[in-house]
Amino acid sequence: MTYSKLFNASLFSILFSACFAFVTVAQQQVNDNFTDEEYEQFVSINQSLAPMQAEVETKMVGILEDKGMEVPRFQELMQAQRQGNIMDATDDPEEIATFNEAGQEIMKVQQESQQKLQKHITDNGMEIKKFQEMSMAYNQSPKVKEKVDAKMEELENQ
Repeated sequence: MTYSKLFNASLFSILFSACFAFVTVAQQQVNDNFTDEEYEQFVSINQSLAPMQAEVETKMVGILEDKGMEVPRFQELMQAQRQGNIMDATDDPEEIATFNEAGQEIMKVQQESQQKLQKHITDNGMEIKKFQEMSMAYNQSPKVKEKVDAKMEELENQ
């Protein structure tokens, strides 16, 4: 897997985590009953988010490049920080400072993109809560994943 593909998957996950951090997933029943209209709307919104996602990813990679940090190293330090043991990953104060600077800039980009993302969703006629619910169901319900994937394929073949 290339750095770009790995980073894209990771960034999209980070972006959605940041956008919807206030949603509690643990021990929550997943709704998998959506109308055909909701499925179509969800797929359409997701497809139209691709250019926004690409723009955000480009900005984030640019930040890391400007700081002289490679994507895999940033991800490694980020994972260590989340686990509370960044000092196990590096004891170089300069690298930690670079990581922190890049992280702050990336968080700013994420916050800006979160607002754009949420506005885009509502501008396209879906409530944020419904989009979150469908996103969660897509990740947890084989029924929803299958239906969304089929709709995406259907749209791509048109």
